[in-house]
Amino acid sequence: MAKADTIRDIEAANGQKVPDTLNQKQLDELLALAKRDGAEQRDAFDGKLNEFQGKGSGKAAPKEKTVTVRVNDAIAAYGGEFTDPGTREVIGKEPTEVPLSPFVREKLRSEELIEAD
Repeated sequence: MAKADTIRDIEAANGQKVPDTLNQKQLDELLALAKRDGAEQRDAFDGKLNEFQGKGSGKAAPKEKTVTVRVNDAIAAYGGEFTDPGTREVIGKEPTEVPLSPFVREKLRSEELIEAD
């Protein structure tokens, strides 16, 4: 398979863009990871991509910013909760510390989630 085709297949499989500086063997390994489902597989894919790009130099990854949130009172009154699709964290009426993902940011902006004290 040509390098450009493999890059297209990776992007089609999981939406992740990869640089064309990687060799074919690396791209084939990434393609196998990209075709798998689940958050763990995505983490494996991201880790391998970082390794190939030289970003996995043994240093600890910077800790992701977290925030403590809960659903607003109206949603809590009905027992409502949200599950962050990226991290699979369930956010309900009890304060929960979660990574500040795009999903959490959107729910904070719409006031469906509120920062807990």
